Amino acid sequence: MNQPLVSLIMPVYNTVQFVKAALDSVLRQTYTNWELIVVDDNSSDGSYELAAILAERDQRIRVYKNDTNLGIAKNRHKAVSLCSGELIGHIDSDDMLERWALEEMLQVFAAKPDVALVYSDFAQINAKGDIEHYSASLDFGTNPLHRHGWRHFGMYKKSAYDTTGGFNTKLLRGCEDGDLFMQIAERFLCYRLPKVLYFYRNHGANTTLTVKKCNECTQRADCNYMRVWAKSANYDPVTFKPITKEQS
Repeated sequence: MNQPLVSLIMPVYNTVQFVKAALDSVLRQTYTNWELIVVDDNSSDGSYELAAILAERDQRIRVYKNDTNLGIAKNRHKAVSLCSGELIGHIDSDDMLERWALEEMLQVFAAKPDVALVYSDFAQINAKGDIEHYSASLDFGTNPLHRHGWRHFGMYKKSAYDTTGGFNTKLLRGCEDGDLFMQIAERFLCYRLPKVLYFYRNHGANTTLTVKKCNECTQRADCNYMRVWAKSANYDPVTFKPITKEQS
């Protein structure tokens, strides 16, 4: 890959207080051949209006607004459909990228052509942007798949995405990124870049706080994350119980 176009998708919903910092972190990237696809999911707090104004600074930013609220899975699915890049990366509208995040990712893809998805370590920050905690990801290949899931910062080849079912629009709340990770990881090689390239903001209203644990979720039968997890862990994905020797 020689200077490939990177498509960054940014789903937005009522994060007006953080969206400028998120967009600014993309504008500061040392790697410049990117496009940012911002899809507002019918926000009511001015997020779309602010993003649209900020996008006037750079033609690489494209901002869309849904007529109705689609939910996070369908919104990400729509965002990918608007991408033109060979590679797709995720940045949420309340988070930020390190300045050299794209450049570091591209170096891995260039050095490891068999890798389809690269993910980094990340730091957790508070609402003010102060670093609270460092989160190291697990190395891929040295841990079974049931130890994995979506990791920030994540970037994957569009060609790998196209072999999957895409974002699982059956899922009603969260988990859609982990679901996609498992679809890619069961088919392709993934790689951990052990550097902090992403700042995940804890502000008390994060979507992940509302996501049920797998053993409590009623959508296990529709979830690719659970399907791959259960196969790796030797669990029944519906009953969430270990498969015994008698059952296997």
